[in-house]
Amino acid sequence: MRVVVDQDLCMGCGVCESIAPEIFILGDELHAKVILDPIPEKYRFAVEEAIAECPEVAITIIEE
Repeated sequence: MRVVVDQDLCMGCGVCESIAPEIFILGDELHAKVILDPIPEKYRFAVEEAIAECPEVAITIIEE
């Protein structure tokens, strides 16, 4: 699976990074960035939780 953060929607709150630091990091521009690609299935629950908690609905899963 792949995960995309919409940089136009992301406000850099850091919720995703706090939930899944293996997957997300706040970049220099204060937007979340995906640091693991592709993402192993073992992280699916954490990614889904980050998606659910993202206040701007900026994270999307892309199934391959």
